[in-house]
Amino acid sequence: MGKTSHVPPYIVQIVGYKNTGKSTLTAELTRYLSLKGLRVAVIKHDGHDHFQMDHEGTDSYRFNQAGASAVVVMSDKRTAIIEQQATTLENMLNHLNHYDWILIEGYKWANYPKLVMIREDQHLAMLEKLHGVMAVVSWLPKDSIHLVGNGHDPLKEVVWHSVHETGLIAEWLLKRVNVN
Repeated sequence: MGKTSHVPPYIVQIVGYKNTGKSTLTAELTRYLSLKGLRVAVIKHDGHDHFQMDHEGTDSYRFNQAGASAVVVMSDKRTAIIEQQATTLENMLNHLNHYDWILIEGYKWANYPKLVMIREDQHLAMLEKLHGVMAVVSWLPKDSIHLVGNGHDPLKEVVWHSVHETGLIAEWLLKRVNVN
């Protein structure tokens, strides 16, 4: 079911506050789409620069500690590139252009279609600030949300999904891209 000709990948962002389930949803969507035969790339934003891919005791760690600007580890089935430089989201999307889907966890200010994770009523305020929101994925039933503020209903323009229905969310995404 993968691509037969070069079509740009479908890009979807999963955004929300900390501990709202972004990584879990990203993993579940990745699993679902991959089982459909689609090639999925995932980009995760680490806003605190805490991640470490090369661990002490590995050759890649030793090369990094020795001052390498880039370390590439390759095998018959995998390639890992660790560069000591910032890369823009756009450059990474261009690099991953041959995939069917790219799921971006984070980068909430980027302008791609978004699934917004809502765990608490106060998280709804984020909807007013973001561009490209196509759906809410919530821990709360839609009818339990109590909007406060200027009377504008940010939920009126977006689809509502339960965080517990990842299969339905994935199917909705697949239908949405096939319709457009």
